[in-house]
Amino acid sequence: MSDMTKPGLRERKKEQTRALIADTARRLFAERGFDHVTVAEIAREADVSEKTVFNYFPAKEDLVFGRGQARRQALIHDIRNRPPGASLVEPFRLQTEELIDRLGEGPDEAFVAVPRLVGQSSVLRERLFLGWEREAAELTPVIAEETGAAPDDLVPGIVARSLAWTHRLVFRAAFTRVIAGEDHAAVAADLREQARRAYDQLEHGLRDYGVR
Repeated sequence: MSDMTKPGLRERKKEQTRALIADTARRLFAERGFDHVTVAEIAREADVSEKTVFNYFPAKEDLVFGRGQARRQALIHDIRNRPPGASLVEPFRLQTEELIDRLGEGPDEAFVAVPRLVGQSSVLRERLFLGWEREAAELTPVIAEETGAAPDDLVPGIVARSLAWTHRLVFRAAFTRVIAGEDHAAVAADLREQARRAYDQLEHGLRDYGVR
């Protein structure tokens, strides 16, 4: 990395502060649950002000789901920059394969930490549902642009939700089975095959699916 592209001291300090706050929040949430930890307690443990916490994380829920926006932006980038001849399915397929690769290598606590927190908090579940719709709202115009669809065309939104939910269901199956005690390598191998079949079906369409 050249000196021109290296982050400056101020940017590095900001990233360090953000990481400190996020790590502190994750530790407290894991110990006591999301609903039983206040932003004031997180700020005190991280030795920053409440205002500083909110400067980095506008809502308490963002301390749990803060990485989601970066993931969505990366996916949108991959959709727009996919190789010639690659379908819209491919970026979603690759995202799911990366998840399964991580699972196969052995999931760390971070892999199941967020699902555990969400399972314990109705506030987080409501925010998660809103996040899914936000994701669809961000993906739909991108898919419409890539396909030349009209603004009032419903198909891009249907495609966006179908592809996003494929990834989501694989992730849900992964953490559910790992939390239940199944071997991570066996789960990864099974989900890799199921994901392949699911994306192949979406790639080829539903014309013959379920035909008697």
